[in-house]
Amino acid sequence: MKLFERIPERLFSILTSSNKELYVEALFVLRQAFKTELVIRRIDLVAMMIDAMEVKIIQADFSEEAEEMDEGIKVDVSLSGKAYLIIRKLKETGWLEVEYQNSSFEEDITIPDYAISIINLLYDISTERMKEYNSYVFATYSALKNTEENPDYMYQALQAAYQNTVQLVDELKLLFNNIRRYYQRMTTELNINELLAEHFDYYKEQIIDNIYYPLKTIDSVPRFKHAILLRLNEWVLQDEVIEMMVMQGKKRRIYTSEEEGKEDILEKINYIANTFENIEGMIAEIDKKHVAYTNASIDRIRYMMNSDRSVKGKLVELLKQSDKAEIYSKLSEGVLVYQQGYIDDGSLYNRTKRTVKSEGKPTPIEEIEVDNGLIDTFLEDIRKQYSFRKINEFVLECFSGKDKFCTEDMEIRCQEEFILLILATFQTGQRNTTYCMEFLDGTVEKNGYRLPKAIFNRKGLENSV
Repeated sequence: MKLFERIPERLFSILTSSNKELYVEALFVLRQAFKTELVIRRIDLVAMMIDAMEVKIIQADFSEEAEEMDEGIKVDVSLSGKAYLIIRKLKETGWLEVEYQNSSFEEDITIPDYAISIINLLYDISTERMKEYNSYVFATYSALKNTEENPDYMYQALQAAYQNTVQLVDELKLLFNNIRRYYQRMTTELNINELLAEHFDYYKEQIIDNIYYPLKTIDSVPRFKHAILLRLNEWVLQDEVIEMMVMQGKKRRIYTSEEEGKEDILEKINYIANTFENIEGMIAEIDKKHVAYTNASIDRIRYMMNSDRSVKGKLVELLKQSDKAEIYSKLSEGVLVYQQGYIDDGSLYNRTKRTVKSEGKPTPIEEIEVDNGLIDTFLEDIRKQYSFRKINEFVLECFSGKDKFCTEDMEIRCQEEFILLILATFQTGQRNTTYCMEFLDGTVEKNGYRLPKAIFNRKGLENSV
């Protein structure tokens, strides 16, 4: 069937009219009504359009639509009248259909399947939403693997694996072309901020994080490739499996004969197998394109950062060329400038006279007296802040009712606890402590602090380590 045998010939005429922006927003309102309502009443759709596009409807000029109408029909210029005119235009071009409710003259709106498909496409293009990667490799593997427990659904599994493989190839080709598109956009005249936004806000989020990274990690081809090919080879070598899938397809009225079914099933199996055998070459080309774009983007950013194109940079370049008569004349006309000179080693000067050097007085050495009282006061403050009792209580708290603990099990939450632990290792041999410790080999990292490996025991339990 040809395209315009399926859709009306004037379907896209609203997208070329003077009010195309208004009609596109009206289509998005129609889409919202389709998503939220099972039955769309015409009066409700008018209210939704007025609520979403009131200002634009008031400002819109429908003289073009008025000329297309039959003579004698006057255009209602009120807000609701223009909203009804939009719905009428969408009906005439084939975007929606109107039907009457049973036993009443209330009108309901229905949307043809082709119309909602095109509206969704226009909405996805205009919103530039981040498309989620659908793990096509894992979905293919899962569909084939599931047949071990559900052999009655082997045809459905093959069909799902085939569709996922087709979508995977399409996704890889779109990824390759999108990288090329970003590469071409990078060569246009963009400032440094636009380049950074293009690389980190768009390319990284929409291409790398959303598609490229999952494809190389959680949904990588090498991870599931062997299991997929092994399952497909088992099917090809078993005639009873092919016949079972043909019978399942005939029950679903997909095939009219066994020859047709067998040919289609083998074609799908071969397509999936050939795709996964050769798909790594396609991924390698994507890797090359990604590396080339990343290197070119970084070089472009560096170049833009080093070449100052601001007003200050341009003024510096003009001043560097100000010794030229033409540029100096232009500067004199545009701004108030003065010519200046300077003296260097090539200028005329008077030779200085040498003077007799005289012996100067040496700078006296100042002796600094050490105040032992200040040092003693400082050490006394430290002892008060980290007393023997405070350190001992900290270690007892770390035991948490146990007879021993290791520094690997500790959670150092602040610098205070780190200092207390170090001081605890110093006073472990003192008589009044309630614990003893033993150092082990190595260190451990805890929240940025490096601790020695050690085991603390309550006194009397040293031999239980």
